[in-house]
Amino acid sequence: MSETIRTYQTRVPANPDVPFADYACLMSQVERNLFADLARGKTPKDLKSSYLVRFGITARQFNAVRVELEGKVDSISKRHIQLIELKKQQIKSLEEKIPKIKSKATRHQKNRRLEMLRKRLQELEVAKEQKKISLCFGSKKLFAAQFHLEKNGYATHEEWKRDWQEARSSEIFILGSKDESNGNQTCTPSLAEDGSITLRVRMPDALISQHGKYIL
Repeated sequence: MSETIRTYQTRVPANPDVPFADYACLMSQVERNLFADLARGKTPKDLKSSYLVRFGITARQFNAVRVELEGKVDSISKRHIQLIELKKQQIKSLEEKIPKIKSKATRHQKNRRLEMLRKRLQELEVAKEQKKISLCFGSKKLFAAQFHLEKNGYATHEEWKRDWQEARSSEIFILGSKDESNGNQTCTPSLAEDGSITLRVRMPDALISQHGKYIL
């Protein structure tokens, strides 16, 4: 009989004053810097020791950022392959349709579309060959919203910037392992007599003076 594994999820109420906001902000900085360094050809092994000192985090917290970032990069890489195949199909379809179009104006429009698709396909193939990954922390959609503030419901650029910074620092990923106490040394659960569960979260070293070593 196989062992049953249960996964539990909860959300911390949005509050900029809670310690987790500072935790998420710090981890976001680590992730963005790690992505930039990896893009320059460095490896996590080369960077780990310096990151622990530079950002005031534990080795487990660094590994959590690394694992999450690797997942995002892998997802984008797979999406590149899908987009390349899609562009090829779109180009083939247009190449077959254009000779049959009688309207000069429509044919001109379709030819422009075809050239755009060919250019995009080339860009994707070069990115795949060079293993170049483009990752926008906070989402491309929200980033682009700053150029059309009123249309996107913003009165000022400062309003947009607050949302942008919040979107980039709104999540925390805490990595566990089966050989650790209760499966996770950074976020450890304890069961009370009434059946409730308390999570003890190990704060990054950089935040201990402000929030203490553990948050319950």
